[in-house]
Amino acid sequence: MCSKLSIVKVNFIVSFILACSFQLSAQSYNFTNYSLKDGLPQSQVTAIYQARDRTLWLGTFGGVSNFDGKEFISYGKADGLGSNAVNSIVEDNQNQVYFGTESGINILKKRKIGTLFSGKSVSHLFKDQQGYIWGISEHKLFRIEKGKPVFYSIAGKYINAISADQYGNLYAVVAERGIYLLKNNRWVIYQELPAALNALSIRKVLFDKKIKNKFYLLTNRNGIYVVEDGKIKPFFKNKAIDTYYAIAQDSKGNIWIGSEKGAYLVHENGSFVYFNADNGLSDNQVEEIFSDAENNIWISCFSDGIYKYEGDSFIRYHKFKGQNVAYPISGIAADKNNNLWFGTYNKGIFKYDGNHVTNINHPAFKNNKIYFVYADKAKNIWISTYGNGVWKYDGNKFWQVLKPERYDNSSIAEDSEGGIWINGLKSSVYLKDGKTKKIAGFEGYSSCIFPFPLSKDSVLLGTSKGVMLIRDKKIDKTFQIRSIQDAHVLTIIKHGSNLVFATLGDGIITWNLQTKASKRYVIANGLNSNDIYGLVIDNNNNLWAGTGRGINKLKYNRAEQRYEVFRDQPLVVECNQNAIINYKNNILVGTTEGLVRCQTALPAENKKSPFIHFQCINLFHKNDRSKDVCIDLNQEKKGFYKLDYSQNHIAISFKGVYLTNPLSVLYRYKLIGVDNDFSKPVPNTEIEYSAIKPGSYTFQVYAVANGQQSNIEQFSFTIVPPIYDTVLFKIVAFLVLIFLIWLIFYLIFKTREQKKHRFEKLKQKEQEKIRKQTAEDFHDDIGNKLTRINVLSEILDKKVAGSEKELKELIRLIRENAGLLYTGTKDILWALDPHSDNLFEILVHIKNFGIDLFQNTGVDFKMEGVLAKYEKLHLSMEFNRNLTLIFKEMLNNVLKHANAKQVLIMVIETDHDTINILTTDDGRGFDLESVERGRGLNNIQTRCKRIKSTFQISSVKGKGTTTTISTRITVTK
Repeated sequence: MCSKLSIVKVNFIVSFILACSFQLSAQSYNFTNYSLKDGLPQSQVTAIYQARDRTLWLGTFGGVSNFDGKEFISYGKADGLGSNAVNSIVEDNQNQVYFGTESGINILKKRKIGTLFSGKSVSHLFKDQQGYIWGISEHKLFRIEKGKPVFYSIAGKYINAISADQYGNLYAVVAERGIYLLKNNRWVIYQELPAALNALSIRKVLFDKKIKNKFYLLTNRNGIYVVEDGKIKPFFKNKAIDTYYAIAQDSKGNIWIGSEKGAYLVHENGSFVYFNADNGLSDNQVEEIFSDAENNIWISCFSDGIYKYEGDSFIRYHKFKGQNVAYPISGIAADKNNNLWFGTYNKGIFKYDGNHVTNINHPAFKNNKIYFVYADKAKNIWISTYGNGVWKYDGNKFWQVLKPERYDNSSIAEDSEGGIWINGLKSSVYLKDGKTKKIAGFEGYSSCIFPFPLSKDSVLLGTSKGVMLIRDKKIDKTFQIRSIQDAHVLTIIKHGSNLVFATLGDGIITWNLQTKASKRYVIANGLNSNDIYGLVIDNNNNLWAGTGRGINKLKYNRAEQRYEVFRDQPLVVECNQNAIINYKNNILVGTTEGLVRCQTALPAENKKSPFIHFQCINLFHKNDRSKDVCIDLNQEKKGFYKLDYSQNHIAISFKGVYLTNPLSVLYRYKLIGVDNDFSKPVPNTEIEYSAIKPGSYTFQVYAVANGQQSNIEQFSFTIVPPIYDTVLFKIVAFLVLIFLIWLIFYLIFKTREQKKHRFEKLKQKEQEKIRKQTAEDFHDDIGNKLTRINVLSEILDKKVAGSEKELKELIRLIRENAGLLYTGTKDILWALDPHSDNLFEILVHIKNFGIDLFQNTGVDFKMEGVLAKYEKLHLSMEFNRNLTLIFKEMLNNVLKHANAKQVLIMVIETDHDTINILTTDDGRGFDLESVERGRGLNNIQTRCKRIKSTFQISSVKGKGTTTTISTRITVTK
């Protein structure tokens, strides 16, 4: 809050224990409350559970809610719950969340709520080491098996509670018996309890986090018992407590206990602190206390929602022996005796000597408005009051230094020469050795003053128009710092080689005295507010800033030459201008509702890191929005995803959970394959990439908060290129191109071949016509003439007398030769006829020739294998003629030389679907080595070569001869 020019705001402030010399009788503790106004569905939290993603599940009488530190996502009966009264919560190994309600068990799976069973109330739910879910319904123990509850009995007794230790072992409290342990799927006695303790109602069991074999028993009305190494003894009981409801242990080993009116913190040494409405908590019933993975303590107070204990970083004075000191603080100073002086805006000035707080009973200050309280180098106290000027206290008495003027004085500083500078609204007064000098003529309104480090005779004057330089008691109008021009400067200090300016609305501005470089720090850099009212340096050389929304601590990073803001849980409080000092290694800050102490040397703790997880991966289709897909990585655990090239527009949603300080969470991310390094810390929880080229990528993201880094989550995927952009396609396209070129040439040559073939076919047809016509003409002409010769020879033979034997012989020869000529003519005509150009006709012709040849010779001639299907095997006229002549030659040779009784021709199909023709006789045979080959055999060999066939002959004297003609005629099945 600014001094005279500002409007005073009163904000709610939570405060803490004052230690060392600040031990006042009334102390407030720092809790943050979350209730209906923050989104909680109902104000009575009955169950608290932390899921694997670090979020909290809160069961209430108004349904169940998931809380990530910032917002609540709630489910009720309308969403599928059997009842809005939720008693217990647990998560299984498949990230499914179970809710035990007054009417059964519901399960949240893939963001939809289903029912496992209904009808009975479920009070407890826990998970064992194997991942099974156990629970209690109406004091009966059950386990979820295949989606159904299966009940188990332990000694036939009631089950009052179940619990788990830090190792995941499951225990059950069995009435009248004691504590049982689930071991190898069997319940065995773990700790027998004395009858007196068994008779009590044991509500909960808490296992010590640090000491093995040590646990606590919370009874309904008889306090807390501790069991260690089998020995049982009372731990805590307070007469003020009627009913004990909750128990938890924090990271320091302290035990927290919930009662019907507030909570108790029991230390290891037996001392305790009682929390209620008087010191920051609530007077209502504490139903649940929970210690989360970050060591935060959560307390459920009926009708007040849930509280988070924020630790002891901040402390506030508020009462002492019934005296209220929670006033707006305008200034703080320490005198020669280390007494603390603090001024207020409405109740004058107070002094605290370590034991007592005294309201200074002086007419100038009593119930008056104090503008500043300041201690000079000699530890004299300077006080500016409303309407009464400026006063000084030297340890013995007060006296007035400056008379009141039109404008009251709001700030003060001492230069290196011992001179005092006091600022009014439109002027500045310099005091030294009893002399005063007023300096005026600057623009804007004065708000602070600071000795200029670069010159002993100069001071910097902070105004509503920037910074002015007073050199040798005069305004130097040539001096300016451009980065601060027109900024409303409220405070100036020197930190190292930097001048640090606190501004109203412009955050913190630094100006390096050596390089003259300026930097600005605002909310985006981690500040709680852009309104900075005070600055101070602690003993560890850290910079502290009192702002309009809390107190910030900054550390200078020499390597990067900039300040880093500690993002601790902010205390929402409005600080006042120039009301901040370093006192006994603590930072004291004056606020609109009292004095707050900040610890500068907090005890070292095992700080937990934030946790990050993916929420959804949205894949947008390039052309069809109906094909957009959302991948939930919490449900689909794949190491690698293959995406179509049309899914190259991706939006990745993630969430970092840091319950300690959710507002401090920032994210750094990169897409391996696109980005070289992680991004700068940003608050965005969704990153979008569009037009990603085909290839393999891995998206990585992690959260940072309070200097801690979370786990790194990653999503690996490959965008498959379109078929036309693959190497295979290009190879195939090239091969197709080559094929097309070949096909074109092939078609050209094929066309030419077909054209040639058509020409040959046409030519063949013409030849066949000519052959047919020739055969017909030859038959008609030569045949008739030979017939005439034959007829005429017969007539002549009849007219010649029988005595003319020579004539008769000549006539016979004429007739015989004419017959032979006619027979030969028939062979020529048969060969010329196109219908004879098939294997069947050739074989039939050969058969007929053999029959005619061997008729009346005493030789038995047969021919086998002449099949009608051979009619389809068309042969050329050349093949026809040569094959016929070959067999005529062979059969004539058999008739002339073999002296055979039987001749057999066999047509045989080979394994290669070709035809062999075998001719055998049972004649005399001959020796192939001794017999000289005649013209006949040579002719046969020659003709076989012409028709691309082979000729083989085998003969044995006295056993006949066999010849084989192997053709290349292919038989079609």
